[in-house]
Amino acid sequence: MQEDFIHYLWKFKKLSGQELKTTEGKSIIIKSLGTHNFHSGPDFFNGRLEIDGQEWAGNVEMHVKASDWYLHGHDDDPAYDNVILHVVWVHDAEISRRDEINIPVLEVSNYVAPELIKSYQKLFVIKNNQFINCEKDFPTVDDFKKSQWFEKLFFERLEQRSIHIKTILEQTHNDWEALFFQMLSRSFGTKVNNDAFEQLAQSMDSATIRKLAKDAFQLEATLLGQAGLLEESKNDRYFKQLVDEYAFAKAKFQLQPTLTPMKFFRLRPANYPTIRISQLAMLYHRSPQLFGEVLLARTREEIHQLFNVNAASYWNTHHVFDKETTEREKTLTPAFIDLLIVNCIVPIKFVHAQFTGKDKTEELLEIMYSLKAESNTIVDGFKKLNNISNALEAQAVLQLKPNYCDINKCLRCDIGVSLLRDN
Repeated sequence: MQEDFIHYLWKFKKLSGQELKTTEGKSIIIKSLGTHNFHSGPDFFNGRLEIDGQEWAGNVEMHVKASDWYLHGHDDDPAYDNVILHVVWVHDAEISRRDEINIPVLEVSNYVAPELIKSYQKLFVIKNNQFINCEKDFPTVDDFKKSQWFEKLFFERLEQRSIHIKTILEQTHNDWEALFFQMLSRSFGTKVNNDAFEQLAQSMDSATIRKLAKDAFQLEATLLGQAGLLEESKNDRYFKQLVDEYAFAKAKFQLQPTLTPMKFFRLRPANYPTIRISQLAMLYHRSPQLFGEVLLARTREEIHQLFNVNAASYWNTHHVFDKETTEREKTLTPAFIDLLIVNCIVPIKFVHAQFTGKDKTEELLEIMYSLKAESNTIVDGFKKLNNISNALEAQAVLQLKPNYCDINKCLRCDIGVSLLRDN
């Protein structure tokens, strides 16, 4: 038995219509359930109850065992001074507030239908090699309910990601262009080099980037130099030109190179830092005020137009210095741009909308629904249970699995609640 099940019974009025009594035999009439609290403090705020004919207003706390009150230290916590009812599954101890007055107790196990308990237990039966608890019933959930829950999960994930974004914004003194350059650079680094690329972006302020962006070669040279990719001796003519250009920019802008080395091992050539840095330089050469243009782009197509750039022509026949390859333009692919949208552009648009007080909900939903779902272990696992066809659904299940499924928070999940109510 989990405490969440008691929250479920209370929140969804599974006790309504019954003659409830405290463990002392006093009648309980629920006037208002209160507001479910997911943070520290009592489980439901501002409930209203009539106990033995007297009306009470205050908070409601819930535990599996009444003795958990003392186990959790509530007897010495002023946050629990206004608890008017203790709802428990097993009443194994009398409990009191700091003022030593006993709190009325409702033992809910006496009021729950056996069929509901059976359905609850079924939801939490864990089998070998099971992906999620409800994998057998997951495909049966109403599509509309699932869609609504996925949208909630998507915005919940954005809220979590916004913490990092707001930290960077504070560090850059609300310089949105600097913030965007850092976040975009991190995304260009992909999973292998994301930290190194973010440090590269942090090594130069936005004013310097704008000045360097006037000359594509100068910006490329400076970024490659700052990334530590121009330190070895090469016979390559282009390499030597880059070294000279970087030396000039480094002295002029008093730059210090980053310390985290760029990795090439086990990367596809298209993701080599040399290629990605050149593409980033070309992008900012064409659009020095890129963030402002991104804000105005409202659809996937408009964003793709902004990011339709190639690396410098040298890289058409190279992935690294000194080694020629078959000629091919190093373009930002549609799939890579989609990843930038999901991991950088949409989260920053979300935070910017919060700061400016604008409602971008429909715009963000439209963009996410227009993108294909990515492929990874979690998304592919859900695809076996149900169709995951777009980026919003993919982001939703990436939020769902670790934050609900893996830690048995089924009764805080709209799908889990739906399955329990329907069984």
